[in-house]
Amino acid sequence: MRCPRFSLLALLPLLAPVLGQDGTNSSSPDAYVAGLLSTLQGLNLTMLQQAAVSLANTTEGASLLASLPMGNRTVFAPNDAAFAQVPENVTSNLDELGNILRYHVVSGSFNASSFAMSPNHTIMRTFLNDSSLVQLEGNKSQVLVADPSGGPVMLLNQPQNITVLQSATYDNLIIHVIDGVLTVPPPLTGLNPSNISALLSAAQSSNLTDPVLASHGVTIFAPTDAALTGALGQLGQAASNMTLIQAVLGNHIVNGTTLYSTSLAGASNLTSASGEPLMMISNSSGLFVMSANSTAKVVQSDILIENGVVHLIDGVLLNPMSNSSAAESAYSVATVAAATQTAMETGAVGAAGAGSGATPSPSAGGMSSGALGMGSGFGTVGVAALAALAGAMLLV
Repeated sequence: MRCPRFSLLALLPLLAPVLGQDGTNSSSPDAYVAGLLSTLQGLNLTMLQQAAVSLANTTEGASLLASLPMGNRTVFAPNDAAFAQVPENVTSNLDELGNILRYHVVSGSFNASSFAMSPNHTIMRTFLNDSSLVQLEGNKSQVLVADPSGGPVMLLNQPQNITVLQSATYDNLIIHVIDGVLTVPPPLTGLNPSNISALLSAAQSSNLTDPVLASHGVTIFAPTDAALTGALGQLGQAASNMTLIQAVLGNHIVNGTTLYSTSLAGASNLTSASGEPLMMISNSSGLFVMSANSTAKVVQSDILIENGVVHLIDGVLLNPMSNSSAAESAYSVATVAAATQTAMETGAVGAAGAGSGATPSPSAGGMSSGALGMGSGFGTVGVAALAALAGAMLLV
C-alpha cells in the first residue's frame, strides 16, 4: 500500500472544524488529533496514520475521524505489514478505503477483559453502514465478531486468522493493533466454508439467491453437507413433495431480524419463515435449535453475511408444518421492532444492557409482502426458490 504523505500540520486544519462541533474534546480538537497521530506513530502504525490523513480530505473520511472523540470507541488498527498487503487499487480508492476503515472502528470500550471467554463470542457494532455493503434490518451497521480462543483475541470471518498483537489507549480510545486488514462480510453467495459447499452450490443455481439477498436482516440455520447427506435416507420419496420441502426449508430461516449467538440462547418466541415456532435450547452440551420434534446442534455460529448471519447446524430440521398467518404476523413485529431501534449499541451486541438485536417474536414473513420473496412476497417467488433449492440439495 502507498498512501500520500502529509504532515501533521496539514491534517489539523482539515479536522479542527468538525472535531470542534460537539465532541468530548471540542475545546482542543487540534490537540486531540495531534495526540492520536502521535499515538499511532508510537505504535509504529505509519501506514494507518497516512491513511487517516488521506481520508481527511474526503467528506466521509473527515466524518469518521470526527466521530472518534464523541464517546467511547475501540479501534482495531492494522499494522504496517498488514497494510502493505492491501492492493493498490483498493488503497487508492478513498471511498473503498474509508468503508474498510469504518469496519475497524466499533462503538464502546473493549479492553482485554471485555471479550467473552471462548467458546462464547463477543459481537461488536462497527461504524460500517454503507448501504451498498450492509443490508441489516433497521439500517443497522455491520458487526465484528471476536473470540479469545483461550489465547490472543482473534477476529473471525476473515480469509486468514487475524489476531490482536498489542493494545494501547489514547484519550477515549482503546487501540488494538492487529496483524491483518479486516474484510467486510460478503453476501450469502460469497461465503466459502467447505462444509456447506452443497448448500451454496445449490443456492447459486436456483432462484433462492435473489430472495435471500434482498432480505434486510436474516438468520439462517444452515445444515452442513454431512447433515444434508444424512437427511437423504430420512426423506426418501418425500423429496418429490414440494409442499413438504417448502415448509422444511422455511423452518430453517428467521427473516426480518439478525440473531447472533449472543442473542440466541435467550431468544424466545421465534417464528420461522414457514410460520412455525423455533425453540433455542442451551445446556452444557451446547446450543440447539428445535422445530417441532426435530433438533439440531449449532456447530459453528456467527458466520457473517452482508444482510444477516448464518449458523451451521449438524442436522436438518424435518418439520413439514407451516402457518402463513403466523409468519406474516411475526415478520410485521420484527419490522416494527427494527425500525424503532435507532441507537447504536455502546457495548457488546446481545449483552445485558447493550441494546441487543434480540426482540420478541423476531422472524420471517414467509407468506407476507416484504419477506424473502419479491413482488407479492415469499409465498410466491420465495417458496418456489426454496423448493428448487431443496430439490437441488437432496440430489447432491
